[in-house]
Amino acid sequence: MTLRKTIFWLHLGAGLTAGLIVAIMSVTGIAIAFESEILGYIDRDVRTVPAPNSTALTLEQLDLAVNTQHPDFKVTTRLIPRDANQAYEYRAGRAGSLYVNQYTGVVSEPKSSAAHDVLHALEDWHRWLGMEGQGRATGKLITGVANLAFLFLCVTGVYMWWPRSWKLKALRPAIWFVGRIKGRARDFNWHNVFGSWSALVLIVVVGSATVFSFGWAHRLVFTLAGEEAPQSRGPGMLAAPPVVVPTPAPEQRRLSRNEVLQKVGAEFPTWQSIAFDSGPPPKDPSVDAPLNVLVFTPAAFQTRGRVQLSVDPFTGAVLQKASFEDRSKGTRARVWIRFLHTGEAFGLFGKIIATIASAASLFLVYTGFALAYRRFFPSRTKAT
Repeated sequence: MTLRKTIFWLHLGAGLTAGLIVAIMSVTGIAIAFESEILGYIDRDVRTVPAPNSTALTLEQLDLAVNTQHPDFKVTTRLIPRDANQAYEYRAGRAGSLYVNQYTGVVSEPKSSAAHDVLHALEDWHRWLGMEGQGRATGKLITGVANLAFLFLCVTGVYMWWPRSWKLKALRPAIWFVGRIKGRARDFNWHNVFGSWSALVLIVVVGSATVFSFGWAHRLVFTLAGEEAPQSRGPGMLAAPPVVVPTPAPEQRRLSRNEVLQKVGAEFPTWQSIAFDSGPPPKDPSVDAPLNVLVFTPAAFQTRGRVQLSVDPFTGAVLQKASFEDRSKGTRARVWIRFLHTGEAFGLFGKIIATIASAASLFLVYTGFALAYRRFFPSRTKAT
């Protein structure tokens, strides 16, 4: 058997084995690709406040308003947008969020709760095939293996597609649709066209997902950067070491959050939003803990523009600063890979391209199964 035939049968076997899982990941990936835009559009009314005719209330006053109107809501983060027509957002971890009119103190619940639940369920299917609890490890393994098979399909597909002649007459059926054909010829033409236009993007999208699926791939990124991989493979990977607040003078008072907001905003003049994160409670309640402040500056994706600060609550001085550029090479590479997977590394344009490639993969699955069916059951199909 020639090398080409060997690769063909391996390609066919991998496609039949992993095709259904690939289709599930592609459909759910398309659905959740624009999650933030979808939820933002649904909440556009409660997120927007009328043109201000007065100054904003203090964060302490808004805290009181939230606690009065929603006493069971445990605030973990307060997000202050720079746009005066955007409401403040109060979050309670993963339990939900509230929008607060900073001029009136009126608290509104988001209208996107149902959509958020649907998108969250689709994300569970994308990552773990909808499995819960201990079953998630099994689901993650299945999607990880299917993802590796998909990467193999992309690479071997490029090898088999590679034209022997680059003359336009021979190349055209491999890169564009041919009319007036049916059956196997049509499926073969579609398989080539969708594959040729999406292969490189899919290799990036699928290859980057390997890092999320397997610990060895996660560690490999840091090994190539000459670093030791952190234990955490999630947001904890960006956690900064704890800092100690200098002992304040006896008469020194704590600054209000508004005073800290002004100091931080002056230090980062291009800020788009600033968040006060409550963070974990200190192990020793008698020791003053720093304020955890996140500054979001313009960037293609949020993590790249995020600056993590530990602020002295008495002076407003920045005790520790961690921006994307301050991270190690391995950590920066790992973050880039995360957003290459969704296309967000190149902003909205990148997300659109990644979504189109994911849609093309559905046609690849369909035509691949159709070609296999015609190969194994030729008597049941009409000759073209």
